Parts: sequence; C-alpha cells; structure tokens
Amino acid sequence: MDLSFLPMDLARWDQVSGDLFVVSLFSDARPLRGAAGLLDWRLCGKLSRWIREGRLSGVAGEKTLVPTQRIRFRCVLALGLGESASFTEDGFRDALKRVAATVAGLGLASVAIEPPGRERGRLAPDRALDVTLEELDSVSQITRLTVVDTLPALKLMTERVKAKKLAMTS
Repeated sequence: MDLSFLPMDLARWDQVSGDLFVVSLFSDARPLRGAAGLLDWRLCGKLSRWIREGRLSGVAGEKTLVPTQRIRFRCVLALGLGESASFTEDGFRDALKRVAATVAGLGLASVAIEPPGRERGRLAPDRALDVTLEELDSVSQITRLTVVDTLPALKLMTERVKAKKLAMTS
C-alpha cells in the first residue's frame, strides 16, 4: 500500500484524486471541524444541511456515502463517532473497521482519511497513524492510502514512518 499525507488545505485537496474521502463527525460537535468542516465548505454546506434536516447526525455507527463532483474523489464517507467526550481508542478502531468494511464492500483502491477523532485531538498523531495502518492494512485492495491532518500532526506522522523504515533496515 502506497502511503501519502495531505494537509488541511482545500487547494492541496484539488491536486489529488481517488475513490473515497473519509471524514468523521461527532454527534455533539457543531459546527463541523477538521476535514469534515473543510469538506462541508467545499460541498456548499451539504453536510450541515443534512444535519439540520436530520439526515445526518454523527451518532456512533452511522455511515453516510455521498457521491460528489466537488472534490476529486468519487465519493465521501461520513462516519458518525457519537459524543466527543466518550470517544476512546476502541471507538477509533470501530470507526476504522467500518471504513475497512465499506472499502472492501465497494471494491475501492484509493482512500483518503482524516483519522477519526483527530480534529478533537482524541488520539495522538503517531498513535492515530499506527492504528489506522493496522486496521486498514487488512483491506488488500487498498493500493493508496492518504492520511489527512494538520501540518504539525503530519510532520509527526512522517517522522514516525521514517523511524519505522529506519528500524526495519537496521
């Protein structure tokens, strides 16, 4: 699996393409933040509108697939994480398992994801990367995984990847 990193920057998002762009949202966090907030902006408020209409809530276990032409990914998967205060690493893993099942079921190869809950700092960047790779590595058809996060978090993640590669060559 090819791994790349993408900062929270709409102009940079326009430079990459793929099959699925995954964002997550908490049921009690409004306005939307992180990648979901930027994506909502790019989609002209579609996610916020669906929240107001009751079509999207952010409850734990919720999955909403949205086809779009407003970004260079075929579709968006919005994952509900439940209440932010009760979100744990187990919830993080559960969300990633739902992503893995969705990707496998749809036969997708290229996925961009903001690790679930990262926009609220619920998991450290290096731990978020490790768990994301553990959970999504089981999906054999993923050929390209792009991790979306803030620049400081991506710097830590990049250092983590370099350290692991160095340890493997020693």
